[in-house]
Amino acid sequence: MDMTYGISWLRIDDKFYLKFIVASLLLLSFMHIYVSIAIIDTNSKTFEFLHIITILVLIIVFLSIMSKGIVPIAISCLGLVLLYGSTVIPSVVSDSQGAFYYKASIGNLNFEAINHGSHGFFLLGVAMVVFGTIIGYKPSILYTKNRPISVENIWDKYPKWNEKLELANTKTESLIGLPYLMTDTEKYLLWRYEFILVSIYDTVYQVPIYSHVPVSSKILRESESGKIIGLSKYGYFI
Repeated sequence: MDMTYGISWLRIDDKFYLKFIVASLLLLSFMHIYVSIAIIDTNSKTFEFLHIITILVLIIVFLSIMSKGIVPIAISCLGLVLLYGSTVIPSVVSDSQGAFYYKASIGNLNFEAINHGSHGFFLLGVAMVVFGTIIGYKPSILYTKNRPISVENIWDKYPKWNEKLELANTKTESLIGLPYLMTDTEKYLLWRYEFILVSIYDTVYQVPIYSHVPVSSKILRESESGKIIGLSKYGYFI
């Protein structure tokens, strides 16, 4: 009961943080549009207010992703820096408009050029924050449709056979060593396995090679070759 409640709480909590991220990005979008349209003096109270709001919103986004791992944090932090720049740069750089000289090159910085650069920063920043959020909250979205299943996931669906625990809760039946259910050739090759799959009371278990199982147990075998199915100690199927 406690475990189920904990998982449910985490899911609700994730939705809560995701709403914060979406709302923050929308607010930053409106602020970016406003800054791109209006020419704001960096010494004005309006710029100071926008500057403070931008920092607070970016902190909220960072806190929403902070617990999701180093990769989402690294990607999102780069995006947050770009979002900060896209909001602040148009106002700060507007004082430097006009002709400029750099390493024998002559150029002309105007409001339109500043806006083009800030738009690029903003779009790239949003993309990186969204990408970091996906990695942190729903990485399966990035998986390919026919993505190969890892070896660990293949075996995870089979419970592990705990001889002492399971037999205490099962039917009273004579026990037999697992090797006695095999042919002489299979017994000779048994050392190569970490565990094999055995059907015990209609449930398939991962059974260690020298365990005891009920007499009625059946070893799972390949349909064509008849070979037993199990995990090799050396990382491949036998």
